Amino acid sequence: AYRSALELLHMVVPVLGRQGNAPELRRAINMLGAAHFELGNLDDARAAFSRALELATEAGADLITARATNNLGLIANSRGQPGEALALYRLAIPAYQRVGDVRGLAETFHNMAISFRDLWQLAEADRQEQRAMEYAREVRNERLLAMASVGRAELSLLQGDAPVAQAGALVAAERYVALNDPVGEADALRVAGTAARSRGAHGDARPLLDRAVQVARGHGSQLVEAEALRARAELWVALGDMAAARQDVRDAAALFGRLGAIGEQAVLEQWWEAR
Repeated sequence: AYRSALELLHMVVPVLGRQGNAPELRRAINMLGAAHFELGNLDDARAAFSRALELATEAGADLITARATNNLGLIANSRGQPGEALALYRLAIPAYQRVGDVRGLAETFHNMAISFRDLWQLAEADRQEQRAMEYAREVRNERLLAMASVGRAELSLLQGDAPVAQAGALVAAERYVALNDPVGEADALRVAGTAARSRGAHGDARPLLDRAVQVARGHGSQLVEAEALRARAELWVALGDMAAARQDVRDAAALFGRLGAIGEQAVLEQWWEAR
């Protein structure tokens, strides 16, 4: 779906530019960035979001300003720059508030939670995730509720509560299935599988992580695929299958490198070298 959207947007953007349809052009360029991001083309995504932000700032278009700024934060966090990501999210929030976009606020607070989690500020991450869920409930947005549920499951896992993490992630996966969102489902299954492995339930973890890798790969989400491969490599190590672990580490590291997530790639390679 993202590849088809990308092809369509590449045709639409020049047409909108020639027509001088500035509002739709800004929106289309931001959507172009989103399609590139989902496919793992982070350099192209960043260029599109930056262009959308430039056009929106010139026009005083707060909604696209907020969306593009939030999206640039996603790229910064994906590249191991959570501090820069938080600075961008904090710029997006007042722009969303000016236009009263509750959905955008929910998404941004969820994204902030991820950055705080990556900084190991877990209490603050949980506060931001709760705010995201409050806003998501206000607008009755099931996708955002699922995202926040996965976020809280990851926090539970980091805090040592694997059973709660697995249960929360599986609920989120079911929500994503109902929403026909396979990439979200894959991410939720990755967390559920990681939680199962963490509590020693290797038989439960294997099908969850296999499914996460399969779905992410089938729908072109390189970031989720890389994270699922990393999680499955950890399972292979726990099972004593070092050959399978080595292959998943190689594949995940290659994907992280392609995405420009150099920090994630380095941490993974260091972990493997310490085996």
